[in-house]
Amino acid sequence: MESSRLTRLVALALALVMIFTLSVLGGCKKDDADTTDGSAAEGTWPEGEGPAEGETDTDNGTGVDEPVPADAEPLPDIVVRLYWVEAGENALGIERTLPGTQAVATAAMNALLAGPTAAEQATWPAISSAIPAGTKLLGLTISGGIAKVDLSDTFDDGGGTFGVTARLAQVVYTLTQFSTVDAVDFYMEGVKVEMFSSEGLILNHPQKASDYYSLLPIDA
Repeated sequence: MESSRLTRLVALALALVMIFTLSVLGGCKKDDADTTDGSAAEGTWPEGEGPAEGETDTDNGTGVDEPVPADAEPLPDIVVRLYWVEAGENALGIERTLPGTQAVATAAMNALLAGPTAAEQATWPAISSAIPAGTKLLGLTISGGIAKVDLSDTFDDGGGTFGVTARLAQVVYTLTQFSTVDAVDFYMEGVKVEMFSSEGLILNHPQKASDYYSLLPIDA
């Protein structure tokens, strides 16, 4: 009798231990998916955070990069004013429509360096560009009202005093049309320019539109 009762008690105790053990193991398995601070486990992002698939960074012309989703709607076309040399005397501003972009200043500079279109060259008085063909834009940042424009070393090739002054004016007038730009610092191949071309133009301060009043722009 006593032996049978002892056997039942031992069996009951073992059953309780097994039930408790299974319950603890089940709780640990659930907690393994969480971190101690409640954030998502390593290798995942909380909902709505983290980079989107195919996302890239785009300079928006203010010196600040903003993410643009790969599936974003196309941006509307933009209208900018590009400055050319008119009749070898003045800087002439002509409006140009370009594909939509956040990097408006960069787009304007690339269009300026590409030169006037055939239709623009056919206008009267004739217009041209004093910027040497083949000049490339290597970089453009805008911060604190100053645009730092980095151009290839062809930018100072050839030209007399008028020609080298005119090409600087073209860039300064084109960039200072934007509200974020008050003046322009010139760089070539990453090196700041303080004396420009063989004509020895001194660029020891950010260049403003007022520095080129001798080429007062005429807007078409």
